[in-house]
Amino acid sequence: MRGPTAPNMHRLTIDDFTDEDVAEFHRLMSELLTKCTAVGQQHAPDGTWVPSTTGLFDQMAESMQLVAEVSRALNHTRAGIRRIGGRARQRLYERVSGRHEGPAGRTGSA
Repeated sequence: MRGPTAPNMHRLTIDDFTDEDVAEFHRLMSELLTKCTAVGQQHAPDGTWVPSTTGLFDQMAESMQLVAEVSRALNHTRAGIRRIGGRARQRLYERVSGRHEGPAGRTGSA
């Protein structure tokens, strides 16, 4: 959900992201898809989940473990993408406020 924005609000641009940010984003997405593929191949190699346990309650417990495994991978990816966006927003803030780090590590104006 997006909140209202003022007409003069600054938006992220591609220039706010570093090459390292983009590489990290691609790595995170690749790791997520690799994890999901591995889980799918392990638990549904023919495209259909066949529980390894008998009894409905055991199968439900098994399914919750699978959901938790995929959820951890999603949360890791989501957190990483948020970190990347946060760094880019910080760069945007510094760019529009005219702040930058000088050679001695002091904040100065551009």
